[in-house]
Amino acid sequence: MELMDKMDFRLPILVVTMLFTPSCIGGDKHLPSSNPPGYDPNKVYTAPVVPPSASSIPIPPTQPAELEQLRSTLDPLEVDQKAKGNKEKVPFDSSSLQPFKGVTNPCEILSKLAPGLGSAQLFAGHEGMALKKALGPEADEVARRIDEQLAQGLKHSLGSGAADCPISVRPHKSSDQIDRFHPARVMLAHTTSAQPFLLAQTTIPDTSQDDYDVNKPPMRRENAPAGWVGYKTTDTMMRVGKPPRTEGIYESYEMVIAPRAKQCPHLEGPDLKGIADGTFEWSFVMYRRAMGQAVLYRRHVIATLKGEVDDNAKVKQVDFDVTVTLQHIGTELAPYSQSYGSTGHFTLDQRTSLPQEFKIITVSDFSESGAQANDAQLIGTLTALVAYFSGQEYYKAQQYWNHPNTCVEIVFNPATKTQRFAPNKSYQVKTELRTKKEQTVVPTKFKEARERPRDGNGRVSPREADSQPGAPAMFAYQAPASRVRHSGFRAKTVSRAGVAETKDGEWELAPADYILEFKSHIVQEPLNLVSGFGMQMSSNGFDAHVQATVPLQHTEDRGWVGEGVMQYATRTKTQAAQCEIRIQGTGTTTFHVNGGSISSDPDPFSVNLTILPGRSGEVAETHCSSGNTPAKLKELFASQGVQGGEAHGVTEAGGWSSAFNVTRFRTFKGTPGKQGYEIGGWTPVRDSDVIAKKTMTVDCSIGLSTCREETTLTLRLADEPNATASPPR
Repeated sequence: MELMDKMDFRLPILVVTMLFTPSCIGGDKHLPSSNPPGYDPNKVYTAPVVPPSASSIPIPPTQPAELEQLRSTLDPLEVDQKAKGNKEKVPFDSSSLQPFKGVTNPCEILSKLAPGLGSAQLFAGHEGMALKKALGPEADEVARRIDEQLAQGLKHSLGSGAADCPISVRPHKSSDQIDRFHPARVMLAHTTSAQPFLLAQTTIPDTSQDDYDVNKPPMRRENAPAGWVGYKTTDTMMRVGKPPRTEGIYESYEMVIAPRAKQCPHLEGPDLKGIADGTFEWSFVMYRRAMGQAVLYRRHVIATLKGEVDDNAKVKQVDFDVTVTLQHIGTELAPYSQSYGSTGHFTLDQRTSLPQEFKIITVSDFSESGAQANDAQLIGTLTALVAYFSGQEYYKAQQYWNHPNTCVEIVFNPATKTQRFAPNKSYQVKTELRTKKEQTVVPTKFKEARERPRDGNGRVSPREADSQPGAPAMFAYQAPASRVRHSGFRAKTVSRAGVAETKDGEWELAPADYILEFKSHIVQEPLNLVSGFGMQMSSNGFDAHVQATVPLQHTEDRGWVGEGVMQYATRTKTQAAQCEIRIQGTGTTTFHVNGGSISSDPDPFSVNLTILPGRSGEVAETHCSSGNTPAKLKELFASQGVQGGEAHGVTEAGGWSSAFNVTRFRTFKGTPGKQGYEIGGWTPVRDSDVIAKKTMTVDCSIGLSTCREETTLTLRLADEPNATASPPR
């Protein structure tokens, strides 16, 4: 039936009492049994032998395969019951949730529920009594160990938030059966003056511990897969009896808990609700073999969750659909298997991140007579367990999708950085919010539209605008009268699919292209001397001018690159002599910019470009008068192909490139695709279209030759009225 009671919980419920028993406390009132007709819990049965299946519980080589046999008998029962569940709705007594109200921290939850961990329902009803009989004289000790394993496992799964919480586990024996050698140690503590509660020390000695080899490995923890928040923890413990008193006794315990939630919501249904999927799994398995008898006890909980996200990117509520299976079987214990389901929802306290306001809507697969008080306690405990562990992961996921631009992105039409700047021009921009994964349009309201890079740089209107699928928000941006870098507008939004703002929420005009102007002047004075042949010589003097204009474009891998025409004009400066070597020539080659960065914002300002000028093609001409040329020098000229009455030879050598490259050869970068000289240290210029300048004055002298260089690089905006793409004069 529909349950209208609203369960107002102020705190997540760490339900360490989640030892779901085959029946509930209350005598013969219990969950419906899947046992065959005529089953008598007081009669001894033998489980059938079936082929073994895989198990996660370690078994010593000396132990028989009962565990595998018992498990393989229960597995089909769980599958069949889930498939055949009649989903009959029954009344639910919400008063069992009352103890959980007003709780404010995990330790208080432990203090309220730890005294009744599991064993409060473990041996209740017909099936419970049969289980106790199968466990034999040690049944109460087994129940205590189950309590302790559950309490510690749940506490440790919570991580640092519950690290300092004591655990309360009391012996479940009559007063004359309490272990006199290892009594439970208890202490009274107070969280507040008005709320005293009983807590025991975290570690409780086990009965006859010296008679067992105990293996308690560290808890295994696995992170959730990509795209999810959450974890999976596996806690195990194994006890093997030692001769002579406990030889042949073997016990193993395993608890698995795995809460997970999707990092990003998606849109679902005709109303496009924001939904964040989640899952929860909890299982507990105890296996014991003693005196030739084996018992397997299992509890398994699976839940699917859907967190509804409101337009403020907060979890509105989390709906759950839970299936729980309660099972046991033994060598002389008939198989028992019962599955049931419940649905409902819980909300999150946005101040504490803890679940609150639990509500169970339906319960199903109970007996026709309806759920009794202890059935309701079982359902409430389950609801609290699912909500507490899953609620924490939903809160972490909420923090993730509230980080701007992780799950959603703002999409503009026309796209950002595609429109050229024009003074005072108005640009119409359609604006939508989309999920990053599915690219689904998210209904939202864009707020706080502002000009960039500062308020008043142009004008954007309106300041707020709604966007719906098929009807995007429309913003108008009027550019300023003169360009300012990053001219445009920004918007942000908070939605049912996440948050988008700041950098990824900006629309701006296309970045200005740049033009690099390169000018260089190198003067090398001639070397004048008298040769060993007694001749006057003047060589290698030149005056070279070079200029280039290179349009730059931005690339993702190399930054700013481009190529342009480089012009060179070199005249000789040699003096009249009996023998002259004249370097001269004019022509064009290619000038490359092979990468770099440009940041012309005031803070920080930085320009760094890698340039590779082409080689200038000057020639070296040798002129010597024949009448004054010594015979040996004529023979030398002849060997080099210089013939005639007047010795005259032409070779390509020297000039601007030689002086420029030799001066900087140690700074040459040979990286493929980025070869050249890295030029940094530019000076910003706040005038017209000029962005920055770099001037290099260099002494390029080598040996006895005097050489001076002055090179200027100018960086301009390409799309400003005063900018030009033609070579400078």
